Amino acid sequence: MLCLYSCKKESYLTDEGVHEARVNLTTYDYLAQHPAGLFDTLIIVIDHFGLKDEINNASTFFAPTNYSIKRFYNRKWAELLIRDENATYSLAQMLEAVNVDSLRTYIYNDGNHGPTTANTQYTPIANASGIPGFSYHRQLQPPGQWSFQPIYYLYYVQIRGEQDQVNSDGVVTTPEGDETDLRIRCQTSGIITSTGTVINVLANSHNFIADFYPPLSVQNSTWNYDVAFPFDAANYSGASVSIDQNELATAFGLEASEIPDLLGNTIKFYAVESNGELNATTTANGYGHWFDANGNVINWGADARLFCEYDEANFTFNIGQFPGQTAAGNEYTIKQAMAYEAGFEMIRVTFVFNITIE
Repeated sequence: MLCLYSCKKESYLTDEGVHEARVNLTTYDYLAQHPAGLFDTLIIVIDHFGLKDEINNASTFFAPTNYSIKRFYNRKWAELLIRDENATYSLAQMLEAVNVDSLRTYIYNDGNHGPTTANTQYTPIANASGIPGFSYHRQLQPPGQWSFQPIYYLYYVQIRGEQDQVNSDGVVTTPEGDETDLRIRCQTSGIITSTGTVINVLANSHNFIADFYPPLSVQNSTWNYDVAFPFDAANYSGASVSIDQNELATAFGLEASEIPDLLGNTIKFYAVESNGELNATTTANGYGHWFDANGNVINWGADARLFCEYDEANFTFNIGQFPGQTAAGNEYTIKQAMAYEAGFEMIRVTFVFNITIE
């Protein structure tokens, strides 16, 4: 028995030689034929934009996995759900939200970049999109995590603000007051395809293309209106306020005719709570809200004082009172806002209505 036992060798102890990084497949075919289907959705994205040849001819490809793309998909769907809790979202809709140059931030034609060429210091690299600020480097892992041999992880880097400080072992520290560089660890690196591409597979925690968005700069403008109407104990009466559609279009950098169609999509409509927070939940008709005495959003009912409903076709705010729940001499301030995301800039116009009940 001892002889039989000693001669038996578990498969996981069998020495199968040195790992070979080369695969006898094109870059596209390697991704398409991955045994775990890790890049199925990425292949759909590549096919949608007709990038098969670009991927095959790339010198280096930092490959996002299905998990990364799903993160981006969930983010875009969540933006719709803020406006409509029953909204559905398809892969086709997601693809409409992707710019082809965003995908090209993963493609490099300036050389093979992988674990054998990486330094602990940042090495600048130029992607196929022409978007600057990308580098790669390797970082030494503390010994004893899973091996006492020197182990390095490869990182794909987007520099934000001033470049972070990099130690001789690749450990990165951010200077006080600066923005932290985006570093995405490669969970697999150095795969070499038959077309000569080095594939570095990014960690599943990466948020496809969205990680590369710079923080939005916000432009705020505030438009004030004084509104007065008589107390009414029986009717939802009030007044209307028309806004200058050309002035609004100028603020957003759009044509006035574009705004109604964009509202609810790239132009978001909000109430503004008394503490300044934006509230996307509507509680009145259409783009409308009920407000309490303090100017906070509330549902129709005993504590409601005023409503404000925006008519997007006529660029008009219709403001009214809850019958019998205001009084002559009462003064209220309610606020609503439109926010338009234009590239990497958020343009927000806040409408402030100072209301007097006569």
